[in-house]
Amino acid sequence: MDRIYKWYHRLSKRVRDSAVIAVSLVGMISTILSILGISLGDWEESSFWLRICIVIFAFLIIYIVTYVIIGRLFRSLVKLTIRQTSVSVGCGDIFEASALRVIGCDTHFDTRVDDIVIAKKSLHGQLFLEHGKKEEIDIAVDAEANRLGLQKNSDGMYEFPLGTIIRYDSSVDNHTYLMLAMMELNTHHEAHTNMAKFELMLMKMWKEIDRVYASHDVALPLLGTGISRFDDGPKDRENLLRCMLCTLNSSGVSLNSKVAILIYGDIKDVPLYEYKDIFHTIPRR
Repeated sequence: MDRIYKWYHRLSKRVRDSAVIAVSLVGMISTILSILGISLGDWEESSFWLRICIVIFAFLIIYIVTYVIIGRLFRSLVKLTIRQTSVSVGCGDIFEASALRVIGCDTHFDTRVDDIVIAKKSLHGQLFLEHGKKEEIDIAVDAEANRLGLQKNSDGMYEFPLGTIIRYDSSVDNHTYLMLAMMELNTHHEAHTNMAKFELMLMKMWKEIDRVYASHDVALPLLGTGISRFDDGPKDRENLLRCMLCTLNSSGVSLNSKVAILIYGDIKDVPLYEYKDIFHTIPRR
């Protein structure tokens, strides 16, 4: 029985839920027919095996229909609750969100967007080039450094702790950005990290969001997708999404507003339904 239980829980949530719904509907139909006095056994030409085949066929039809419906309903959006925080995961562009926008930056909040230090196509680069002003950003960075008691290094830059968030109100597009110290750059301007460091950064980030969000809705991109140098191996979008959700759950943070995690581009490879009720399905260790 233990092997069967483990095998069952290794199946995807979509498969398990479709099977449960199919079994429940077959049982309900059977009960209704019994109440009405209708039974396959009343069919004189039916054999035991024929009746079994009819039940299995009915189960398979209902299972397939349910599986397809679940896939369509949760193809582009899933909603869940984590520590009383309403969280949605779906497709979208962070620069089109009406909420506070979290943008991953380096720990210096470097403004050298030249495709050498900071890539122009990165969210960091797009924020500094298209949605903000360098002078305003420098003022916000200086204010946060003064609050934390930081001093500039020999290169004339601050080194913020990973997970630090600086709130920046842009006069360019009149949106508020939560600039996140997400990655450290080495001397070659390469972002290196590992999953343990990434998780610690996320834990600090959620607490920082709790500090600055002022009960506004918050939108985040799927963080980590732009970091190609995970020293412990590449991470796909499923791993990164699970990490974001699990660190919110573990952080102890409970926000009284909505949080949206936006995945840019095609999300067919991300099975969103698997994250619904995620903390009811992951066994505690």
